Amino acid sequence: MHNFFYDWDHDIGPEYFSLEYYYGLSFPMHMHRTFELILVYEGAIKMRVEKEEYELKAGDMLLVKSNFLHSISTDETSLAGVCIFSPELIGTVSSRFKQYPLTSPVIHDVPSVYWELLKGIDRSSSISKIKGFLYSVCALFYEKLDPTQEEKLMGRDRMLREVLYYVEQNIHTPCALTIVAEELGYSASYLSRAFSTMVGIPYTAYVRNAKVNRACYLLKNTNSKIADIVTQCGYTSLATFHHNFKELIGCSPTEYRQRNQI
Repeated sequence: MHNFFYDWDHDIGPEYFSLEYYYGLSFPMHMHRTFELILVYEGAIKMRVEKEEYELKAGDMLLVKSNFLHSISTDETSLAGVCIFSPELIGTVSSRFKQYPLTSPVIHDVPSVYWELLKGIDRSSSISKIKGFLYSVCALFYEKLDPTQEEKLMGRDRMLREVLYYVEQNIHTPCALTIVAEELGYSASYLSRAFSTMVGIPYTAYVRNAKVNRACYLLKNTNSKIADIVTQCGYTSLATFHHNFKELIGCSPTEYRQRNQI
């Protein structure tokens, strides 16, 4: 897995909107309550959404619906835009997206008018302007909804969502596998095997990645002391936190803050 993490803000509100651009973005299987729009500017990107894999090229867009499992993989030469937004920003259609599956989450060769709209959008844009852009883009995907089917969660798919949601909501705790299994009513051995099979990495590695990613967000966007961030990310050992952080990010937490703090 590429040592790159993008913002994972757990404290989102009904008007949350983020648009960032990355070279070489990679991230393991995860989920969140926000929608995520992937925009390909240069190169090629591989994505997995639920059980399907997709290859995108420059000019393509992919929409990840709220609470859908997804991962992303690129190389250093590929440039991707990542737009993350609350379901409330497309309130009048978000329920339809939740209820019905997409025949495909990809739009190939998106017309230039949508890229022009995107140029004028950033975090400082007014809510009305952001909503106008999001509704325009989501209209393309709305046409791909299949009203003859309904989204269903069963078996291991349901278990995985429960586990990922638990980790997201309890990132400030150790999130030990045995505790999660007991809380959710699963066998620890079954949960461990199923998680590794479905996500592609062990549960312990996923939790470590999630904690470090949360630390990156806090280092970049807050003035909290590193000792406090260690606690907020559920670490009981400062040494373990520093070891994991440097192993995944390639620098110390202090260096990361100096390079990235807004």
